[in-house]
Amino acid sequence: MTVIHANDPTTQFLSLLYEQRRDISMHITESSTNSAVQRAIRETDTVLMLGHGNQYGLFSVPDKDGIYRRFMVDGRYVQFLRSKTCICIWCYANLFAEQYNLHGFFSGMIISELQEAIDNGITTTKEEIDVEMVKFTQRLRDCIERYGLKDTPMRMKELDDVKSELTTFNYSNLYYFE
Repeated sequence: MTVIHANDPTTQFLSLLYEQRRDISMHITESSTNSAVQRAIRETDTVLMLGHGNQYGLFSVPDKDGIYRRFMVDGRYVQFLRSKTCICIWCYANLFAEQYNLHGFFSGMIISELQEAIDNGITTTKEEIDVEMVKFTQRLRDCIERYGLKDTPMRMKELDDVKSELTTFNYSNLYYFE
């Protein structure tokens, strides 16, 4: 498995999805070149892509002004991703997958920061987000390992023990595409 995850402190909790896994062949970060990203994708059957993003792809880290100027993964890599099992956890990864007919497991909008909650009209606190995102990620890892990608969206909804605006929103924005 190839992991593509920028060293962004606001998505560091997502490392719980791959820490201590023995099947990681390559770990791509924001310092990797585009050719290294392409090579890493081509050399494995499963690609785990994590961080912030939008319907156009997975962002690198923001610049000093907080603006994301580089995509680590975008439409340039689709020809290599189509034959792979993709696991993509970033905001609107599902729209990226639908646009390019990718298969695997994808998140829609996931609230991991207070400003995202405000933008989406979700009442929560930074403390709830911090606690619930760690639980969410641990549960996601367990579900993927135990049930596989196809059943994970349904299983995750069942695991929402808080049922707050935040958790209902996040647990409902997970998708599997054949």
